[in-house]
Amino acid sequence: MRYEDRIVEVLGEARGRRIMIRSIHADGTERRTAVKLNSLRPLEAQLF
Repeated sequence: MRYEDRIVEVLGEARGRRIMIRSIHADGTERRTAVKLNSLRPLEAQLF
């Protein structure tokens, strides 16, 4: 999934309509955050 300018991994449901995500920030730190479900967007089709 995509959250703002980051690609994130969805870890599971939090409380209410929030989802737990894991993201790596530009400085290399890993963070786990609860975000609203409607803030997430699917990744575009791409080749790796």
